[in-house]
Amino acid sequence: MVAISFTPLYGVQSTERSCCYLLEVDDIGILLDCGWTDDFDVALLEPLAKVIDKVDLVLISHPDLAHMGALPYAMGTLGLKAPVYVTLPVYRMGEIVLYEAYQARTKDDLEFNLFTLDHVDQVLETFIQLKFSQKLKLSGEGEGIYITPHAAGHLIGGSIWSIAKETDEIIYAVDYNHRAEHVLSKTVLDTFTRPTLLITGSMSLDKQQPKMRDRDEQLKDEIVHVLRRGGDVLIPCDSAGRVLEVLHVLDQYWIKLKLKDPIALLHTMSFYTPKAAQAMLEWCSERISKNFDIGKPNPFNFTHVNLIHNLDELDRLPSPKVILATSTSLNHGFGKDLLMKMAPLSKNGLVFVSTPVPGTVAATIHPGTIVKLKVSRNVPLEGAELLAYEAKERRRLIDEAELKAKEIEEAALEDMMMTIAEYESDDEGQPPTNAPGAQGPPTDKAAPMQLRGSFKVGFGQFATAKFPMFFTMDTKCEWDEYGEIIRVDEFKDVHQAKARLRKAKAASSSSKEDVDMGNGDDEDDDVNGLAAADRRPMKTVHSSQHIFIQCTVQFVDFDGVADGRAIKNCLDNVKPRKLILVHGTPETTTELQEYVQTTIEQCEAVRPSHTKRSSHDDGVGECCRCTRHTRTSALISSPTRPCTSCRSRNRCIRRRFFKRLGATTWHTSTRQPNSTAQHASWTWPSKNTTRPCYCRKARSRWPC
Repeated sequence: MVAISFTPLYGVQSTERSCCYLLEVDDIGILLDCGWTDDFDVALLEPLAKVIDKVDLVLISHPDLAHMGALPYAMGTLGLKAPVYVTLPVYRMGEIVLYEAYQARTKDDLEFNLFTLDHVDQVLETFIQLKFSQKLKLSGEGEGIYITPHAAGHLIGGSIWSIAKETDEIIYAVDYNHRAEHVLSKTVLDTFTRPTLLITGSMSLDKQQPKMRDRDEQLKDEIVHVLRRGGDVLIPCDSAGRVLEVLHVLDQYWIKLKLKDPIALLHTMSFYTPKAAQAMLEWCSERISKNFDIGKPNPFNFTHVNLIHNLDELDRLPSPKVILATSTSLNHGFGKDLLMKMAPLSKNGLVFVSTPVPGTVAATIHPGTIVKLKVSRNVPLEGAELLAYEAKERRRLIDEAELKAKEIEEAALEDMMMTIAEYESDDEGQPPTNAPGAQGPPTDKAAPMQLRGSFKVGFGQFATAKFPMFFTMDTKCEWDEYGEIIRVDEFKDVHQAKARLRKAKAASSSSKEDVDMGNGDDEDDDVNGLAAADRRPMKTVHSSQHIFIQCTVQFVDFDGVADGRAIKNCLDNVKPRKLILVHGTPETTTELQEYVQTTIEQCEAVRPSHTKRSSHDDGVGECCRCTRHTRTSALISSPTRPCTSCRSRNRCIRRRFFKRLGATTWHTSTRQPNSTAQHASWTWPSKNTTRPCYCRKARSRWPC
């Protein structure tokens, strides 16, 4: 019997897309996703902070903020210390998503300090990459648990996770797509049969996904209509997820019609999005892989897409143009800046390719309405604020220099003591000159060569010092079967380093002392020095601005998730023994629960809630116990009558045992050492059907 419990932390019966759940299999805590919003509200993560010590491993399903955005804060502040299992595209695209989200947030708020890029790097170091259908057996405390990712079809590398132990199988499937698209294949959820537990969502239950051809034509018509009247088109999108499908459709349409209007992908990591996708064709649809194998160009080598990193580069492109900018919520990023500029003009157009989340700026935009936006502006520090900042920076630099000097001194002392110990061990192996068998004193000709520059001074452990030279340590290069190991830091892209350091606070001119930080990366130090010299200390000033929406606003469904009909069909095919409904609104969750209870036999549908039930509640969702009791028994064969085929007394199980007990399903069969009995575990269902005894040695049935 496997003890299974499920605790929703957030992402149940809510309009929020971010989700995080705790699944406990016996004594192992598995964190299913760790999402956040682009507002980075710490209050949302309070339930996660209360159970962070129970987490032994993390499974990430999709490379977006809604499924992995809280990992840097969880590891940097909450103290999460667990391996994170992902697929290769989730690792590559997740890096782009987290970097871009941090830079977009710090662009609007220089005082943002919930996590840093160092925390993002710390998260990436804990990632363990798996392939689709790769079954991984956990070790240590998780012995006996198998985890396997399967294709979800929503984002590149997006996974449906299978967690299995003994006879129980748990499927975690949120945000999957039942249809194949230009970039991705469809999900494989409907290939599972009768799992013990299925954890799935109902967010898109009230939607109807359009046909792919109709969807593409609608997007093209809306864009071309705006371009023909001389306006620009703004498409809010993510940084490395569904944007690949949109870019592929637009680029192929531009090639087919030979259009000249520029297309721009605008975010700080735009250069890396198509480059990363070009190296992951095996994770895409079969058609893309086959076309590339027969010599066709890489589908992510977009010939009509300009990769833009800031607004100055965007202004150099001629109008009219199509702009894909982050983020989908329009709360932060370049999309919000372009909205304030383009919305008041009636010739421009705004096309949403993902459903706006309630509570965001995108959800409040309608033609002819007034939208209130939070505007952030960076201004230089002056007066007392500047003096306080200079003093703070001066103290910080001095403290860091002292700490670094102390670390260097301790490391040098440790290396010196190790070297002295090596010298002493070498001297102990040499015989003294007056010992029997030792060589005599050197000759006059050899003396200058052997004794030149040597000395014999010192006492104690330094008495064996021989050569008068300064202490030094040769750098030891690490080697493997291919040669010297390459340091990745030496080949980092300078643009990536500049993008990081562009957001760092610069020290004032009075605090520019000659302090060696000693971080071992001269390139980063040089770039940091240039950034500090070019920028003055700044602060962020927030204000509100009202925008009158006069541009056209349209919505084209590029969400890439299963609609209500597909969700119900998948549940009919899978037929789970128990179903937990998460990641949906209260209305869609209730509707799907009622459908399952009335349609699917022997399936218990549970609708958990994370709403606080009292003032003493910690905010953690109610725990769902999903343990399934399997009736098993050890049947011992009688040694009095041997098998007529193999004459074996200890490998046969009589049919009368099964007929009396009604066992039908074979689970395990283990023969205990030093025993003449055969033990077998069986399950007793509602029907009492019989099976003949099977002799495994003679490969024949028992002739009862």
